[in-house]
Order: sequence, then structure tokens, then C-alpha cells
Amino acid sequence: MDIGAAPKLKSDDGADGPWELPDGWRWVALSEVVDIHDHRRRPIKAGDRQARIAGKSSGELFPYYGATGQVGLIDGFLFDFPAILLGEDGAPFLDRRRAKAYAVDGKYWVNNHAHILTPRTSTIGLWLLHSLNFIDYEPHVGGTTRLKLTKADLERIPIPLAPLAEQRRIVERIETLFAEIAEGEAAMAEARYGLDTFSRALLKAAATGELTKDWREANPVTETGHDLLARIAKDRASKGAPTARARRAADARLLDTSVLPQIPAGWAWATTRELADVIGGLTKNPDRQKMPIQMPYLRVANVQMGSLDLSEMKEIGVSNEERQRASLKDGDLLIVEGNGSIDQIGRCAVWNGEIANCVHQNHIIKVRFSHTCHSSWCFTWLLSPYGRKEIEQVAASTSGLHTLSISKIEALPVPLPPPAEAAEILRRASEALAANADTLAMLDAEAADAARLKQSILKAAFEGRLIPQDPTDEPASVLLARIASRENVNPAKRKRGRKTSA
Repeated sequence: MDIGAAPKLKSDDGADGPWELPDGWRWVALSEVVDIHDHRRRPIKAGDRQARIAGKSSGELFPYYGATGQVGLIDGFLFDFPAILLGEDGAPFLDRRRAKAYAVDGKYWVNNHAHILTPRTSTIGLWLLHSLNFIDYEPHVGGTTRLKLTKADLERIPIPLAPLAEQRRIVERIETLFAEIAEGEAAMAEARYGLDTFSRALLKAAATGELTKDWREANPVTETGHDLLARIAKDRASKGAPTARARRAADARLLDTSVLPQIPAGWAWATTRELADVIGGLTKNPDRQKMPIQMPYLRVANVQMGSLDLSEMKEIGVSNEERQRASLKDGDLLIVEGNGSIDQIGRCAVWNGEIANCVHQNHIIKVRFSHTCHSSWCFTWLLSPYGRKEIEQVAASTSGLHTLSISKIEALPVPLPPPAEAAEILRRASEALAANADTLAMLDAEAADAARLKQSILKAAFEGRLIPQDPTDEPASVLLARIASRENVNPAKRKRGRKTSA
């Protein structure tokens, strides 16, 4: 029975719930068994967070939940008790069906995008943690473009409550099965790391000619990299250079090859400026919505490291003059200008005509070569460890911000092999990387299987089918009454967020 489609049934005591519960269980509202400490959260602004990552607040750093990273101490907002955190909006915390809950301990921070829950008895903590990672949130979240789980909606979420002794047996079985799955996931993570290491080593060998050392020994050179560079220069000169490109070329400094990696004899060093036209894209503004010509365009989010993500495309207004300059053609190398993170600057991919009549925004810089083979070679170079190093060096600035520009990309050094060797390098690298991609796809499928298996285990657990029942177990209604009585005896202690014992 699929939980999302299940009719609402009643437990033995008559309380409503999404599915039928075994004897001795009962449905409870989440607010009956947890305290929610959202009043103690602190919104963290970007500048606020940056200062605290550097430890400027107190010198002490604590985990910061609600986003990745760490922040320092701010009096009055530090948590120092065990809790369960549950995201209230946005990825990766909440999708339309399930939210991510996880346990935290020690000293930590929480921003205003996650709920802080403490069970009113510590004995049901793991039970609640697993149930919160299983239940269907769709009926309880609001919003269209941005889903949100409010505190009021959270309090009303129905939770299946089993007898305490049965909870312990079920949780023990869940933990055992999840540990077995975790072993498989660890092996998959190790395999991914090995594939990543292999890819980097392969690209490094490709960029320096080590990959085709045997090929060079068996094949005489008919056209060197220097010959190719001269041929490209002649061809580009015959077509005439745009005024801006000619001006930047006149101002360019000679390439210092002494600081670049060693390359084989017959190879040559060049700059991107010598090989291709580097072209900016369209600047976004509100007036473009009124233009009669609307075209699909690439945004920064569409260009990933080594690939394109075209799952979400938007349109932009374009004038007739801009249409030709900003249009994409087969073989265009696309490079991300910058988004603040040094490891993401210079993300690149090759355009192969995936969408007709497509343009690009100004934060994506287009590099257009005369021949697509040159585009593929430059792409391979930029993905290599040496190419990444060159991008990061030119992207750095004295202000601490990292960004690229047309002139910086034009100045990037590119090793130029003889054409025949470049073709052989691309063939070998393409075959090896394709095999890598197939293996990664297999690992992705196995990871999806592991996630589905976890949900199947939780489904069986919270429907009472994972382990045999014991009719002598104290029913859940007694446990709930005990929790309620402690709440009435000492409400102040409960508000402080400390756990109690069962």
C-alpha cells in the first residue's frame, strides 16, 4: 500500500491517521510528544556568516545547521542540547513528499530554515527520528514555488506511536539493516572517489602528452603545434579581427612559458586569444521582457563542470543586432564567469546544438573556434588539473573576489599538440571517460536502490510488519499518558529543551 495514496484510517483509540495501525499502537500529533524550539533560531546573513567562519566573533567555531559551514559564538543563540533538526523549506531539507531529519548534539547553531525538536522522553528519540524521515509531508506543506513547513503545520503532523518495548525492537532492527546498507554506500563512495582520481589522472596525462607517449614514438609528425598555430593565425587574419579583439591583442603581454608545465617536442603554447574569438553574452534587464523576439538562453545554472543541465530553460528578449552575437553554434566552448566560489569559477561545457536558436547571458563567456576539434581539445585542457590551476590563478584578485572576464579568458594558456596527436588524445580520453560515466551511472542507480530500500524498511517498520508483535507489551496509550503527566508536572524544564528519561 503506497502511503501517499492510502485512505485515512483509525487506530484502536479512534485517532485519525494515514494508514491502519497494529493493535496497541496509536496516532498522535507531533506536538504531543516533542517540544519545538524555533524561537531560539537565528537568521544568518551572508556577511554575518562570513565573519564567523573566520572566527572573528569569539575564536570558537561550532557546527551551523540550516546551511553548510560553521559560525562562531553569538550569546543567546547557541544550542547545547541533543535535538532533532527538521528542514522547513527548500532543498536539500524538504521535497514535496519527505523532509530530512537528523540528530545533533554538542554545541551548534540553527538558522531560520530548520525546526529544532526535542522528544519529551529520550526513549522515543530514535523512533521519532526515523518516523520523521518516512512520513509524507505533502499534505502539510504550503507554497507553490517555495515549499514551507510552518511550525503550526508541523505540530499537527500525525506520528505513529508503537508500544515502547516494540519501538526499541523495531529501532534496533532498523539500525541493523541501515548499517548493512551503509556498508554498501561506503563502498560506493570509495568507488566514486577512485573514479574521480582516475579521471583527474587521465586528464592530467592527456594535457601533458603522457597519454600518447607510445603513439608519438610510432607516428612521425607531419604538422607540429607551431605549424598549426601559424596556420590558425593566417586563417584568422584573412577573416579580419573585430576592433575590440584587435585592441586587446595589441595590449596583450607575451606568454611566459617558463611557469607552465613541460610539454613534448612538437607541441606549442598558445593563448585562447590566438585560437578563438571570446565573446560575452546578454545582460539581463526588465526591458527585455517587452522585446518582440524571445529566445531560450543559457544561465550560469545550466553550465556545470564538464556538462550542460538543460532541465530548466528560460527565455530572454533579444534585439536583431544581439541575436547574431549571442547565438550559440555547435562547438562553442562555454565558460562560467564566476559565482563567488573559486572551485566553481570556470565551469565549462561544449555546446552541441542541443536547443535550436539559443543564446547565452553575460555571466557565461563563449569561446568560438574555427574547428570543433580545437574546442574539444581546449575543453579537455581546462578540465585537467593544470587547466583548473590556470583558471584559478587568473580568476584571483587583490580584493579577494574571484571572477573571470573576456580578457582573462583570452589570456589563458593552452598547450597545442600536433593535430594528429590531438585527435588521438581526444579519442583515448573520450573512450576512458565514457567508461567512467557508465560506471558512475551504475553507482547512481545503486544509490537510488539503496534509498528506496531504506524507505521500504521504514514503511514495513511503521506499518508494524518489520518484526513480530508481542501482545504482552504495554500499549502506546500508557506511554502517551506518562508523557502527558510529566509535561504537567514540570513544564519549565521541558521548555529549556533538556531531555527527560522515560
